[in-house]
Amino acid sequence: MSNHHGISLPEDLVRALRAFAGDRVDAAVILGSGLGNFADHLTIHSQIPTSELPGYPTSTVAGHEGSLLLAEHSGKTILLFKGRIHGYEGYSGQATTLPAGIAAALGAKTLILTNAAGGLAPTTKAGDLMLITDVVVPPAAPRMGMQLHGHADEWRQLPRPLFPDSMLELARQAARESRVGLREGTYGFCSGPTYETRSEIAFFRSIGIDAAGMSTVPEIMHGVRAGLDVIGISCITNKALTVRQVVTHEEVTTVAAAVSETFSRLVLAIISRL
Repeated sequence: MSNHHGISLPEDLVRALRAFAGDRVDAAVILGSGLGNFADHLTIHSQIPTSELPGYPTSTVAGHEGSLLLAEHSGKTILLFKGRIHGYEGYSGQATTLPAGIAAALGAKTLILTNAAGGLAPTTKAGDLMLITDVVVPPAAPRMGMQLHGHADEWRQLPRPLFPDSMLELARQAARESRVGLREGTYGFCSGPTYETRSEIAFFRSIGIDAAGMSTVPEIMHGVRAGLDVIGISCITNKALTVRQVVTHEEVTTVAAAVSETFSRLVLAIISRL
C-alpha cells in the first residue's frame, strides 16, 4: 500500500495493522531507549509483539522491547511504539522509517519522537529534556546515506523549518502546564553504534549541535514527508565531554528510566493539547 505521499507499506503488513488498530489513530509515539515506562501512564486497549507483524524488523537493542500498543489518553487514540529500529543494527532506511509510515497509514495526524541523547551544550546535564527545534546530519554520519534509502533529494526538498511553530509552541505550553523544565536545541544524527569520540564531540559543538544520538532524524524526514506534524523530545542521558570518559548503554537506559516520570508528564500534556 502507498499513501498519497508515496510512502509504501506491504499489503499484508497493512492488513495486520488495521486488524490490530483499525483506522482511527490520532497520534503515534516512538519511545527511545529506557523510556518504555511511559506506557504505564496510558489506558492500554491492546498490544501486539512486532514479531507478529509481517515483515516488521526485530529490534536487537537492549531497552527496545519490540511491541506496538494501542492506547488512549485525553480522548485521543495513541499508537505507541515500544522499540525502535536503528540503521546500525544493519537495517535499511526503509526499515528504520517504517514507524512513520505506519503512523501515516493508520491516519495519525501527529508523530511524537523521543530518544536518549548525549548532551553537548555546555550547560546541559544528565536528566534534562530537550525540545528538538532543528536537526543536523554531520559528515561524521556516513551511514545516513543508507538511512535515507535513496531519498536524499526528498531530504533536501523538505520544508524548512522542519517543525511548525505551532507544534513547538504546543510543546512549550505543555511543558509550562506540566511544570517540566524543557530545554531547546539542535539534534545531531550519528550513525552509531559507537558513542562519539572526543574530536567528534568538539566538532559537533562547533557546528551548533546541542545533543547527539543515533536515531530520530530518518523518522523526522519520513514523518514530515508523509504530512505529519512532528514533535521531537530528547532525554539527555549523559554529558558528552571532550575529555576522556566511558559511556555505556546501561548508563543511558538507567538515566532515562530515572527521568521517566518527568518525561511522561510532559508527553501526556502534549497529547492532551493535540
